[in-house]
Amino acid sequence: MDFSVEHLNRFEKELSSAMNEILKMSKAQSVTELNHSRLMAVNKDPLATAVENLSKLMTSNLELCKCAASTIDKLKSDQLNYQKDQIKQQQEQLDSFKTTVHTEMKTAWSDIVKKNCETTSTPSINSIKTAVKTVVEDDIRSKNFIIYGVPENYSPDPHLVAEEVIELIWESSGCDPKVVAANSIGTKTTSGSGKPRPIKVTLACAESVKMVLARARNLKKSNYVAYHTWYITPDRSKEERAAHQKLVVKVKEMITDEPTKYHYIRDGKIFSVDKVKV
Repeated sequence: MDFSVEHLNRFEKELSSAMNEILKMSKAQSVTELNHSRLMAVNKDPLATAVENLSKLMTSNLELCKCAASTIDKLKSDQLNYQKDQIKQQQEQLDSFKTTVHTEMKTAWSDIVKKNCETTSTPSINSIKTAVKTVVEDDIRSKNFIIYGVPENYSPDPHLVAEEVIELIWESSGCDPKVVAANSIGTKTTSGSGKPRPIKVTLACAESVKMVLARARNLKKSNYVAYHTWYITPDRSKEERAAHQKLVVKVKEMITDEPTKYHYIRDGKIFSVDKVKV
């Protein structure tokens, strides 16, 4: 007999019915009250019939029990393999993160020290401190992203908003990045009519943030129109925000001058492609 939950449930009901019949004959309230003296007091003919039925029931469902045990063992094995795969993937992400941080810190250190030491052949204490501070701040920001456009009255808990956004754009289940922290930036206006505050979200690693940013466009694809005014950006430094704003102004000018093309910003550069005609 092939194992199925339906077969197992039916066996459980039949077994309970057979045992209840024996309990009823022996006038016992439960299996724990069933003993030799109670069974000896029962009419032997109906008791023998009940025991015979119970024996046939156990024999006919023995293969079902074996299949159930085999299925449970397979499920355990599959679960263990799944957990091993998850651990392996997490380890690979961690190794990748370590390599990325090492490379970026090495590059950043070289560039920043060079920039701060153009007028001297020996790095000063201040230039070294500036270099280290910049690298640390860049590493911290790499684990953050910013959500703009969320109305102040949408939710009192930024953490829930962050989880909602990630679940929406991730397009998969069971492996969404974990939100470490989420906070609104700035002071809330008393009138509530001001511009909604952005929400800074922190994840466990920079790789997760990169994947979130890569899927950010899915907000615009949502059937819920309110999401269409929300957008996600990296956690940029003051200098990066100023540079990005200049690119935004330039893109707006290009949209006016070349309306037949699609203009966009990626990795600090402006790209233009012909619009696809539908």
